[in-house]
Amino acid sequence: MSYRIGFIGAGKVAWHLAPALKNSGNRIVQVISKSALSAQKLGDRVGCEHTDRITRLDKDIQILFLTVPDHALVDLINDISDYRGIVVHTSGTFSALRFACQKYKYGGMYPLQSFSIGRRLDLSKVPVFIEGCEPGVTEILVNLASGFTSETHLVGHEERRWMHLAAVWANNFTNHMMDNAYGIMNEHSLPVEWLEPLIRETFAKAIELGPQKSQTGPAIRHDKATLKKHVDLLSYSQELQVLYKRISDSIQSVSQVPKEDNL
Repeated sequence: MSYRIGFIGAGKVAWHLAPALKNSGNRIVQVISKSALSAQKLGDRVGCEHTDRITRLDKDIQILFLTVPDHALVDLINDISDYRGIVVHTSGTFSALRFACQKYKYGGMYPLQSFSIGRRLDLSKVPVFIEGCEPGVTEILVNLASGFTSETHLVGHEERRWMHLAAVWANNFTNHMMDNAYGIMNEHSLPVEWLEPLIRETFAKAIELGPQKSQTGPAIRHDKATLKKHVDLLSYSQELQVLYKRISDSIQSVSQVPKEDNL
C-alpha cells in the first residue's frame, strides 16, 4: 500500500529516509523545517512541497515523520496536536510514550546507522527498529520499512536506548579516535592515507573475530616502556595524554592476555 508521507525536519536522517520511502512506492508530499533552505533542498530531492512554517502542515498527510533532535520533539508533540494521522519519530532514545497524551496515533522507526548528507548509503541491510502504539500502527510501520530494508525488528524503548548507547561507542567514539589519529598525522606532516589500510583491517577484523580477540598494541601487551614513550610524545596536549592513559587502562582492565614479566 502507498501512503502520503510528510517530514518535519530536513536533516541527515530525513535526507536518506525520505528518498528510501519514495523509492519504495510512497508519495512524499511535504517537508517542513525551521531552515527554509534545508526544507527546499530535501523538497527538491523528493519532489514535494516545502516550507519553514509548521502552521502550514498538510493535515491530509497519512504518516508524519518527525526527524528532529530529541530536545525539539518535546515541543513539537504539542505543536501538531490537531494532526490526526500517524506520527513517527526516528530517535534512538526518545520514548514513544511521550506521545500518549495526544489524540493522534504514534510510533517509532529507528534505523541503526550513521547518516551524512551528500553520501550515498545502501539501506537494504540496515536494521530498522519498530515500535507502534497499537498492533495496526506497528504493522503499517513494518510494511513501510520493509520497502527499503530486509532487516526490520520489533523492539521497545528499553532495548532501543541500550542499542543507541552501544551505537555511540561503536560509531561516534571510534570516529573521534580516528580524528585524533588524523590530527597527530597532520601535526607532523604525515599523510593520513597511510592509516587507511590499518583502519579498514581494524574494522574488518573486529567484525569477523570480535573486538576482544582483535585487540593488539602496547596496552594489551602491558608494554610499559612504549606506553610511557607515547604519553611523553603527547606532552603538547594534556587532554590527549589523559585520554591515552584512560583508554590504555580500560584495554588492560578487560584484557585476557597475561602480563609479561619483563615489562
